[in-house]
Amino acid sequence: MQRIVAILLLFLLGNTLAAQEVLLPLCRQHTPQPKNDTLVELPFFDDFSSPAMSRSLWYLGGTFVNQGYAPLPPTIGMATLDAFDEEGDLYPTATGQLFTGDTLLSRPIRLDSLFHPYSRPISPSDSIYLSFFYLPGGGYGNMWERIGDTPEKQDSLILEFFNPTDSCWERVWSTRGYPADTLFAHTGSYWQFHDIPIRDTRYLRAGFQFRFYNLCSLDNNNKPGLLSNADQWNIDYISLNVGRHKADTASRDVAFVNPAPSLLRHYQAMPARQFTLSDMRDSLPLTITNRFTEELATTYSYTVYDNNGQTLTTYNGGLENTPVYWRNHSYQTAAAHAMPPLDLTLPVATDHRPTSYTVVHGLREGVSGDNHPQNDTIVFTQIFDNYYAYDDGTPENGYGLNSTSPDVRLACRFTLNTEDTLTALHLYFNRAYANGNNNIRFYITVWDDNNGHPGNIIYRDCDRRSPLFEGFNRYVRYLLEEPLICSGTIYVGLQQTSADYINLGFDRNNDASAHIFYLTGTEWQNTILRGSLMLRPAFGHSATLATIQPEQTNNRIHVQDNRIVVETHQSAPITIYNIKGQPIYLSRPPDGPSQTITQPLPSGLYLVRIGTDPAQKIIIEP
Repeated sequence: MQRIVAILLLFLLGNTLAAQEVLLPLCRQHTPQPKNDTLVELPFFDDFSSPAMSRSLWYLGGTFVNQGYAPLPPTIGMATLDAFDEEGDLYPTATGQLFTGDTLLSRPIRLDSLFHPYSRPISPSDSIYLSFFYLPGGGYGNMWERIGDTPEKQDSLILEFFNPTDSCWERVWSTRGYPADTLFAHTGSYWQFHDIPIRDTRYLRAGFQFRFYNLCSLDNNNKPGLLSNADQWNIDYISLNVGRHKADTASRDVAFVNPAPSLLRHYQAMPARQFTLSDMRDSLPLTITNRFTEELATTYSYTVYDNNGQTLTTYNGGLENTPVYWRNHSYQTAAAHAMPPLDLTLPVATDHRPTSYTVVHGLREGVSGDNHPQNDTIVFTQIFDNYYAYDDGTPENGYGLNSTSPDVRLACRFTLNTEDTLTALHLYFNRAYANGNNNIRFYITVWDDNNGHPGNIIYRDCDRRSPLFEGFNRYVRYLLEEPLICSGTIYVGLQQTSADYINLGFDRNNDASAHIFYLTGTEWQNTILRGSLMLRPAFGHSATLATIQPEQTNNRIHVQDNRIVVETHQSAPITIYNIKGQPIYLSRPPDGPSQTITQPLPSGLYLVRIGTDPAQKIIIEP
């Protein structure tokens, strides 16, 4: 069996460690900002724990605030600079040569005066430092678990200060690209702390600014789909203030580190119709850190709300000491905080209407709280709609199959608790250089189960599809050509007709690798890569039309007030079947033109047959 495996990640590891710091007195022309812009007063701090960029601190410039592009940040959230703009497209200047990626640009800052507890001028003796943590993309540890793309040695992350005195930008620090593992071997840490004293009086003016930006380069690869987002840099815990000192890394701050988990054992979201209580977790894994120099007493609790804002349950984990992170890079281990039980029975909706629940997790240090309360709360919205999702909606990588065979197959396993109708597939494809993956063709395909692997094809499109893109982190809905009644375990995916890299979004923070299979020869293989495909099968009425016209022009079938209406000129009996193929309505042959109106029926898919004609599918919406 000839095969070239099978799976390539878009984002590959970088090369060797280069000089970490460069100081160059380079003055660059300043781009004027709005004249009426409000100036930021000290202290300036952002740990990117909010889900979106703070417009009160930053100008928007393509930098992506997220919670998953690097493992174990100082606190929840980070800012990621890469080769994509804010729309999820490669920058127009992206080539094999170096080009500028994202920019993280601060708003103008009052570095001339302090205003609390009283107003006074700032001088160099006030010991002003700008500090931050950074980590090159690509993650660390086992290659199959790594996140993002490592900047190569020709790539770099650059920090510049704006000099209001001379109205120009000056480079004050930069670092070249290298793997995080190499960085750890030299320093003993993955996330690197760096601080810069500000003593030059040219900066101590109203209107001081700073900015990070990255220089990127694309790999030398001509295969469609392989050239895409690359060269990430992750930045966190930026602090600018007076009264600081060299290596001032500690702050009285107890915080969450990782995103809030799903309430479900296997999925991030699932159809309301399919939910059973056995799908619930027993406990909720959390990561909590203490950035201070000594243990801090902390309380923890969570509350679950329904979609009307009503409280369903509250858990109180009591008081626990949170260990100091700096001593052994350790996190909270007390189970009452780190693994709280989930003793909750969610109501199973009998009408299977979409619904959601919101889980709010909260920390508090001591009585008055710590220095940065914004990272003491994380929230998860548990969605029960019409689709399954292993992924969280953010692609840290791209996934594809690279083979010499034109028959390339990719499948993801889903197990239904009750019979249902597959009507659509939601897919997210990453943008590639020059839209290189747009012309790759594939068939949406569904397989049955064969002892834990995909078996026989039970559905395949007649017409080929191609990757579509509707915006950053926005799925494209592909309607099946015909609804498919399913039960038990099925495998939903794609069958390509060429050996091209399709670049499907791949979430690295939720591991569904046990359910991902590929075939590039004669045998199905289970992936070794940690993550989940951004592939979401949708079930029920919502991905199809509510009325379906028969081919005969003298017949009309439609829905009115949850009743099926059949208008026909044929002298033939009318039979209506439910989703299981059981007849629920039978009429006698009419003497002439007739109209049949059923009693109100539950929402779902039905089959309507007039005489011996082929059955027509009809959907009753909730």
